[in-house]
Amino acid sequence: MFDPVSWTPAVVAVALAFVAGLLTSTEAALSSFSRARAEELDDEGRAGAARLMRILDDPAPYLNSLTLVRVLAETASVVLAAIFVAGEIEGLWQQFVVATLVMGLVSFVFIGVGPRTLGRQRAEAVAVWSAWPVMALEWVLGPIPKGLIVLGNALTPGRGFTDGPFASE
Repeated sequence: MFDPVSWTPAVVAVALAFVAGLLTSTEAALSSFSRARAEELDDEGRAGAARLMRILDDPAPYLNSLTLVRVLAETASVVLAAIFVAGEIEGLWQQFVVATLVMGLVSFVFIGVGPRTLGRQRAEAVAVWSAWPVMALEWVLGPIPKGLIVLGNALTPGRGFTDGPFASE
């Protein structure tokens, strides 16, 4: 019998994977977008272009915030999928194999390759459309990735990156 409560983790996992994919697409678009093209769009009066130029002036904080939320969404998706599989399949190793294969496939195709390709192929549309939400995200979360970068640099041998390694990813 279908129990909607037992399927809640699976539904939320799919939604979080979708969010992670959107964030991946946005990261790819912003990382590959040129400041010169953003200036052209602003001169044309394109909505969002001025915000996009602000992001491209100093992309590191924005990319760091995007990366943090993407990692959290992807991780939560994997955990919820594992919880769902654990409730539906008997045997620890069978649960492990099914959850790993399913979420490995989802992560690679629907969070990794597909969204990165879309973000690069449609960089202009994605970058302009996402400029406002990206700025809002950085405004809300800005100090958190900065603190995590300081921690990561302290734990990493050698000189770290002040803005984090994601600015040039």
